[in-house]
Amino acid sequence: MTFTITPYNKHWIIKLGFLLILIVLFFYLGFEKIFFTGPFGIHFMRQTDSLSFASNYFNNGFNFFQPQLYNLNNIEGRAACEFPITYYITALTYTIFGKHFFLQRIVHLIIAYFGAFAVFKLAKNILNDYWYALIISLFLFTSTVFNYYSFNYLPDIPALGFSFLGWLFIFNYRTNKKINALLLSFLFFALSSLIKITYLINPIAILVFAIIQFIFNKKEKFFSNNKKVILYSLITIIVVLIWNAYMFYYITIYSSNSFNTKALPIWILNKENIRIVWDHLSDYWYNKYFTRSIFYVFYTLIAFQVLFYKKSDKKISLLILVLFIGGLSYLILFFAQFKDHDYYFLAFFPLFFLLLINGINTFQNVISNKYVHLITKILLTGIVLLSINSSRSKLNNRFNKKLDLYSHAGLVIEKNLSAIDKLNIESDAKFIVGPDYCPNGGLFFLDRQGWNLKPNQITIENINTLKNKGADYLILASEDPRVLTVGDSTGIKILSTKELNIYRFKKN
Repeated sequence: MTFTITPYNKHWIIKLGFLLILIVLFFYLGFEKIFFTGPFGIHFMRQTDSLSFASNYFNNGFNFFQPQLYNLNNIEGRAACEFPITYYITALTYTIFGKHFFLQRIVHLIIAYFGAFAVFKLAKNILNDYWYALIISLFLFTSTVFNYYSFNYLPDIPALGFSFLGWLFIFNYRTNKKINALLLSFLFFALSSLIKITYLINPIAILVFAIIQFIFNKKEKFFSNNKKVILYSLITIIVVLIWNAYMFYYITIYSSNSFNTKALPIWILNKENIRIVWDHLSDYWYNKYFTRSIFYVFYTLIAFQVLFYKKSDKKISLLILVLFIGGLSYLILFFAQFKDHDYYFLAFFPLFFLLLINGINTFQNVISNKYVHLITKILLTGIVLLSINSSRSKLNNRFNKKLDLYSHAGLVIEKNLSAIDKLNIESDAKFIVGPDYCPNGGLFFLDRQGWNLKPNQITIENINTLKNKGADYLILASEDPRVLTVGDSTGIKILSTKELNIYRFKKN
């Protein structure tokens, strides 16, 4: 009996091989160490915000268009920002497996890995070379920012994953001219942009490119039907704008100010602050975006495309130029955010990977010698593997679960949950948590709604005000006698440990 490898079998062998590589990377990067952990580390606040949406869908009914947080500073805890599709999916998984933090990690990781496979497929389709395609897809895993957030709770990774899928199908449409590919492309671009509006630069870039093609290049078409591309681009943009209009309506009627919903452009900063942000971009975060050697590869390939422009795919080069202008506009409009938010850089990844693919494509067109390509592949493979290893060591530092200003109250509560559970506190009880700089930090681990107070806000007057708003309990994650005096003056102590004290308020 002989086994013949058909194109169908080959297709599945490639998929299984890529899945095996992803599994190896999962364990090599140490993700199994944090598999069952809740939020901690960099951007703890944003992690608990995301998990709060999923938990409150599960706790309070599955009304998709009524997202809630734990913090009651907003009316009824209502808040909105990104399109909550991944939070809703996570909440649905809670109904099957129970409420476990890692389920949202898995949802985001699956989308991230589908995105990585989309990069591989896109590179293979353009370059017609499996080795180059694999190397390019592995460039993702040289980025500490990508690796850290791919198995995390923030929405930026699913937005990126969906955008990669969008780019794969728009290029598929270029090749096969099938309407299904076009529909899938803009479905993924819509999901990406709904989750993070900054990813709208992708369908906008395609819209602008299609308009240019329609006006100036009617004979040599990139897309078989530019009118359809323009139409679906506009529909995608309109859908995203409708969601954002609803979001602004929603946060207005519920007096929600939990999230920044506006741009923070470069022109609102003075020269000193611009310098500080730029220093973070070019120094502090720089080798977390990619290792320096990977950036050198990018710069080399960009220079190669410029020098050998006539040998490159001119239409892809034009598309990249349009996307570059979109990325530059994004940088200018959200410049202030780049100081403290490393994940904002992820929105540039589609541009970087199109540059990589087009650069290698140009290299193939200029040099046909197979031995030169063999040496290039070996060198790139070595650089990528060393860079993945470098990212792994940086991840180990990020995986260090230590208390900081924002996570202190939440992680102390998590540590003492068994003692808290023994109190049999009602599930609908309202808590005041302090000192807590994180609006949904301590409340998330308590799995109850309420309010957070910063150290300077812990006063008898503020406690009494919140009691009148319905607070039932006060939890103080502090050993400061001045803070504990406020608790003793306002409630009855029902739990005392070295790290926290819980007080029950008398009912009027």
